[in-house]
Amino acid sequence: MPKRLLGATAITATVAALALPAIASATTRAGDKTFQQTYPVASRLCTEVAAGKRPHLKSVATTVLADCAALQTNFTTAQTAVVTARTTLRAQIAADAHAIALACPKPHDGTPSCLSTRHTQHAAISALRAQLLAAVHVYYKAVETNRRAFWAAIKALRPARHVAADKPIKVENS
Repeated sequence: MPKRLLGATAITATVAALALPAIASATTRAGDKTFQQTYPVASRLCTEVAAGKRPHLKSVATTVLADCAALQTNFTTAQTAVVTARTTLRAQIAADAHAIALACPKPHDGTPSCLSTRHTQHAAISALRAQLLAAVHVYYKAVETNRRAFWAAIKALRPARHVAADKPIKVENS
């Protein structure tokens, strides 16, 4: 019986270890999605208008394509900003955590230098995490604002009034 239990435990641990990367990759962070994933309806509309597949929008195609280009540019700007912020801030957080590990080797001895470093670095890490959260909020606000502006411009065009719009952007994991 103990061998069976040990075998079952080993199998369960193996399955869990294999499932963790899949779970981790299933979550997206701000800036991870492509333009097409972020704005599926708008990107399809832009592609179809560019290819001439929306004949009822032929009279306003130039305006639609200009709005599409603006949406793409604004998205790329917001995406670049949040990915850069995330990369930079996470590297700084890792460096601060490493500084703590260097100053306080295990077992933690509670020396003044360890306590001082830990206090200073934890404050720095908290500030960096707040900056990261702020960058994520700026990204989602920009993406949603750009979506609204794009669809307002499209809906203002008489032939495009009845075109379905993208749903509001949901805030996902940072």
